[in-house]
This record gives sequence, structure tokens and C-alpha cells, in this order.
Amino acid sequence: MLASLSRLQALVVLAGLVLLAALALTIHAEPGGTAITGSGTYSDVKLYVDIAQAVSRGEGYYHAATRLHRAHGFPTSPFVTVRLPTLAWIEAALGLKAAHLLLGALLAITALAWYAMLRPLGSAAERLGAPLLVLVGGAMVASANLVVTHELWAGVLIALATALLARGLWVPALLIIACALAIRELALPFVPIAAFWALRGGRKREAAGWIALLAAYAIALYLHKLAVTPFSLPGDALSQGWGGMRGPAAPLRDVVDVTLLNLLPPPLSYLVALLALTGFLGAPTPLARIALPWLGAVAVLLAGFARPVNFYWAILAVPMVTAGLAFVPRMARQLVEALRRPA
Repeated sequence: MLASLSRLQALVVLAGLVLLAALALTIHAEPGGTAITGSGTYSDVKLYVDIAQAVSRGEGYYHAATRLHRAHGFPTSPFVTVRLPTLAWIEAALGLKAAHLLLGALLAITALAWYAMLRPLGSAAERLGAPLLVLVGGAMVASANLVVTHELWAGVLIALATALLARGLWVPALLIIACALAIRELALPFVPIAAFWALRGGRKREAAGWIALLAAYAIALYLHKLAVTPFSLPGDALSQGWGGMRGPAAPLRDVVDVTLLNLLPPPLSYLVALLALTGFLGAPTPLARIALPWLGAVAVLLAGFARPVNFYWAILAVPMVTAGLAFVPRMARQLVEALRRPA
């Protein structure tokens, strides 16, 4: 994306990267953990395991979810604090072990899709490096305990859809994003991003498909609200809201917390996270125009809306985010070339 920059534009980009790097070097590590409420010992992961098991025993999803939310101090209002039932239904039908295998298979398919996508677009190093980094970024899939994490399923599906959409395969990409939305509503920003580029390219049928998905999802969320509301009681806990305003350091800190980058010492880990996020500036244009705004949307969610306990929203960027490191060399070359151009 940087290949066509003028010298002045390249200087502006370089200055921005330097400022962000300076920010990354000033970030201090904070204690991580899981979202915990009520007694302080019952995590959200345990909550979703118990919900799936209750559904597998024949209890209705909404009754089970609100009952367990209430019993352990989790909010039931607003209605979005109760997850959509899709993942619980899948896990109840398959069992947690089979669901774990399915998630691992989806990650492997995603890595292969990235390799196929980059064959005509990337260098040999990028074709090999990016899929491997997708697997590294999705390392938490290896944990059986995290199979109930809605953001993890959505993040893997979004990464798969991104590879398909970058190759122009918008119909399967749309279907996969519909699956991601059925699991976690925070996947929603992907839809207007895809619709924008379809409209920009004059692909009216594709744009209509994404807009139709948006309309259908609005109806689905309304039906979800209608299903949750009768089970919410006046004495139930209320959400503390989503106005964390944690600032620009939050996305880097949270990305490190949910990836293997946490094996690096800070502030080096935060600097590498920054390179991963900004590396997509050097990615092939069909990929960059999807990946950059999506990761930017996740960054905005984390910086402006997520409370510290919502750090796990960063999992929405997994496993895509680490793949940006594969494009850092190309980004550097393009910047150098632009800086050498006559003013």
C-alpha cells in the first residue's frame, strides 16, 4: 500500500510509526487474567463451559444462560451480555472435545487459505511466513479450556474470511462472516468494511450481499433480545458499561496478553505487537485494505470501549494479527523507496 506514496506522505507515515514506537517503549506491563465476577473465583470460561453442559443435558439455552449468569453475579442486562446461543448449541451437540478438534481444524484451514491467497500476491517468504504466523497467532486454540471462548472462534473465522475476500471469493467469505456473527456480535465491523470496498469497486451484487447480511443480522439480534428479556429479573446484575477509555496503549498491551508475544519481555513485546499491527501497511493491497481497517476497528474497541476486564476482546484479532510481521520487510522497502523519490 505504501508503494505509491510521495516523499512527503512517506515522511508523515514514518513520523507516525516513530511516535507509535516511542509509545510502545513506554508501556508498562499490567497483571493479566480472566474476566471474573461474583465471588471472584468463577471465570467467564467456567460460565460458558457450564452453559454448554447444561444445554447438552436438555436445558433450554436462554434459561440455562440467565440462570448461571444470575447465580454467579454476571449481568443479564443489556441483552448483549448474554452471548448468542450458537456456540453453546454447537458444543452441546458435538461435545467439548469434538468442538476443540473442529476449532483446530478451522485454524489449519485458515493457514492454508492464507498460503493460497498469497501465492499470486506475495513473495516466497511471505507465502510461507504469513501462514506460519497465523498458526502462531492462533496458538491459544491448543488449549482445550478456551474452546468456549466466543472471540476465539470469531477471530479464526474472520481471518479465514479475510483470505477468501482478498482473493475475490466474496460469497464464501460472506457465509463465514455470517458464522462469525452468529457466535460474537463484535465481528460486525467486518461487514461495512467489506461492503465499502465492494461499492468502491463497483461490485453492486457483492455490496448488496453484505448489506443484506447487515439487515438480517439486525433482525437476529432483535430476536435474541426478545429471547433474553423474559429471563432477566429486576435484581440481576447490570453491566458496568463499555466506556473504558484506556487509551492507545491498550491494544498493544492486550494483543501481547492474548498471543505468544507475551513470551517476550516488555517493552520489546509491545514493540513487536506494533510491528505486527502496522506490518499490514506493506501487505498486498487486496489483503491490506481488509486487514488494516479490521485490526483498526479492534484497536478502537480496545482503546475506547473495553474495560481492563474486557482485554479478551483482543482475541478477535487472533490469529490474523501476528501475520503482519511477514510484511514488515516489504513495508520497510516501500518506505525507503518513497523517501528516495524527488520531492
